[in-house]
Amino acid sequence: MEEKDNLKEITNIVHDSMREFNVAMALRENLSIRIGKRTTHIIRFGMIGMLILAALMFFLISTLTTNMNDITKHMTQMSGDMKNMSGYMENMDQHFTLVAENVEAMKQSVENMNQSISVMPMMNASVGGMNESMLKMKQDMEKMSQNIALIEKNISVMSVDMGNMSYQFTGLNGYVGSMGYNVNRMAAPMKIFPFP
Repeated sequence: MEEKDNLKEITNIVHDSMREFNVAMALRENLSIRIGKRTTHIIRFGMIGMLILAALMFFLISTLTTNMNDITKHMTQMSGDMKNMSGYMENMDQHFTLVAENVEAMKQSVENMNQSISVMPMMNASVGGMNESMLKMKQDMEKMSQNIALIEKNISVMSVDMGNMSYQFTGLNGYVGSMGYNVNRMAAPMKIFPFP
């Protein structure tokens, strides 16, 4: 009986150990499957990325090869433009030479002007005489302005006298009118007589 209990206990222990071993193996298998799936996803995304990069590189290379002809044309145009620029630089050098010659001619002209300006002191003396004449003219103009002021004064006095005369003529007209009225009254009795 004791042996049966020992065998039963051993079988239970072996059974529990085998069950735990099966559970551990199942967990290990699940972990391996998960790792395999994740690794597969990573490899897939990596391959897709590499395919996209390869397509982009192929596109860039094809674009570069198709545009190489345009690049060579532009380089040819640039070399022609550089030649034109060298010609322009030569023309500029010639123009600078002409400018230097013109500056030299201007310098000679300034020297000639300096010699011509030596006549200026005589002109200065003449201008001094002109200044004196202008001062005399100014004094005469001041005298004329004073005379004009006096004339304006006399004209204002004359205008006052003319106003007085017009006022007196108005009064005289009134008197003459009243005299005509009085003469008509005085002649009224004479109208009775049959005189022509």
